[in-house]
Amino acid sequence: MIINYFGHSYFLVQGKNYSIALDPFKNVGLHEQKVEADYVFCSHNHFDHNNVSLVSGAKTVKEGKYFTIIKGCHDNSGGSLRGQNNILLFELDGKKLCFFGDEGETFNEEIVNKCSRVDVLFIPIGSVYTIDALTALNYINAIKPKMVIPMHYKVKGSKIDINGIETFTKLLDEYSVKNSPYKYCKEDKVVILNPQTMEV
Repeated sequence: MIINYFGHSYFLVQGKNYSIALDPFKNVGLHEQKVEADYVFCSHNHFDHNNVSLVSGAKTVKEGKYFTIIKGCHDNSGGSLRGQNNILLFELDGKKLCFFGDEGETFNEEIVNKCSRVDVLFIPIGSVYTIDALTALNYINAIKPKMVIPMHYKVKGSKIDINGIETFTKLLDEYSVKNSPYKYCKEDKVVILNPQTMEV
């Protein structure tokens, strides 16, 4: 499995059975990487998560063989501030992955139960529009994934006013920094991916 990270919450995950683009963005100040994929998933309908024009050849994710969609909220007020958020559970190369999108609820036990013990957890940590770093860590400790990939934090060039990665890393005992694209490796617990900034 290869995980490509383009900044913000935009990923391309490539496996043997299929590839999937997650939350492609628009107008965030970062390079808008065009990709080809079998599927595309947008956690919600905000400009920085739903630019499907970047993804060619893709079907929109629907629940079924590989995919389970879990309903969440983009804020801690039942969605009344920023609307709903969809969390995606998906299976690829014999692994179970969970993409948290722009989840904003301080803690949701039902989500934890449905996502428990996944292999890879993509989780927002930048606060302001999503959960903050400490809440992300609480989810991580409850879900107990084999690997964590933080997302939705401030990177160089981004115009989105959110916290940087340091707010999260100072809460951790250990983590590793890798370049994207990244080949999945089960030995790593928290992997911070340097976003790709050039065409590939």
